[in-house]
Amino acid sequence: MRITPLSELHERVNRLQARLQAENLDAAFILENTDLFYFAGSMQQGIFAVPAQGEPVYLVRRNYRRAREESAWTEILPMGGFQELPAALAAHGHTEFKMVGLEWDVLPVNIYRRLRKLFPAADFADISMLLREIRMLKSAYELDCFRRAGALALAVNRQIPVLLQSGKPELFLSAEIENLYRRAGHQGLLRMRAFNAEMYFGHVYAGENGALHTFLDSCTGGSGVTTACPQGAGWKTLVPHEPIGVDYAATCEGYTLDHTRVFSIGPLPPELQGAYAAAVEIQDEIIKKALPGASCAELYALAVAMAAEIGLGENFMGYGREQVKFIGHGIGLEIDELPVLGQGSPFTLTEGMVFALEPKFIFPGKGMVGLENAWHVTAGGPERLSPIPDDLVIVPL
Repeated sequence: MRITPLSELHERVNRLQARLQAENLDAAFILENTDLFYFAGSMQQGIFAVPAQGEPVYLVRRNYRRAREESAWTEILPMGGFQELPAALAAHGHTEFKMVGLEWDVLPVNIYRRLRKLFPAADFADISMLLREIRMLKSAYELDCFRRAGALALAVNRQIPVLLQSGKPELFLSAEIENLYRRAGHQGLLRMRAFNAEMYFGHVYAGENGALHTFLDSCTGGSGVTTACPQGAGWKTLVPHEPIGVDYAATCEGYTLDHTRVFSIGPLPPELQGAYAAAVEIQDEIIKKALPGASCAELYALAVAMAAEIGLGENFMGYGREQVKFIGHGIGLEIDELPVLGQGSPFTLTEGMVFALEPKFIFPGKGMVGLENAWHVTAGGPERLSPIPDDLVIVPL
């Protein structure tokens, strides 16, 4: 099992400390799983305390032994409970905290209240966006993980056509695809930061289920098998001449490579084939303009204008009230990272960003057609991280 190199962790903490100093913060207390993994190299339960200057300390409640094995940091200490935190930090020379950064977007209120009691002289500030902006720019190490995830995605995608059989339930196809991923080492889950956002590591939806929206901030959702989990594959069977959407995220060392492809048993109706070709055209035009300095909001507006120009505006990225106001999103350790390529997005593309671009068209009663690929922003233009061909895959009847 590979661990995050210490040099990588140092670089991440150095960037965090620079931001803490710029914001006049004395320290950051990192508790959320994904942030813990990013900065500490382990997500064993505890607090990764990062002073604005000096070495960080990883205080672990559970499981200390695994944290020692998983993290390359040396200052890793067991902690019986939150009440030990002030003394443990004082033992490492960290005694005065006037302003401490916390992950307010995800931190439970009861933990926040406990920290206030433990550090009565300190004020606390929200560093949620600060942390997400640091994670938004990917290193060479992270890009290697994305490329390895892309190789996995390609290997699995090549095996999907032989699995497509008329009469097979979506759920069975989903299980077969997931078996391929898991046998190749997929971690088996995805992480999302948004409140109440949950996502399995892949969705399969056939025909009208591809146009079925759900609670996710997505233009697709699927029926699921129960109202207790209203997303993903259900019991609908595959039938000829309907789009079969396969929306998965391959993973490597925690990094997710989001991608969507459409298959069909026999040719699709001309309307849907034309919409798929339009999705590819929109992707290609956006990627031509996705250079450092490009406005994410303007790229979204361009995609919406192109969809409207070809007469498919009402079907673009959803239908009716369920249309989502984005065409792409950052990816990394979470599936909903920054930047967002959407309406009102304040971000401009910067070298090192990695995003998934997903132009899709939704046709009520008929399904979804479109595609999704991952891209790395470079000075010379986006590097494609998704090696799967863009073709609509038609399996003979």
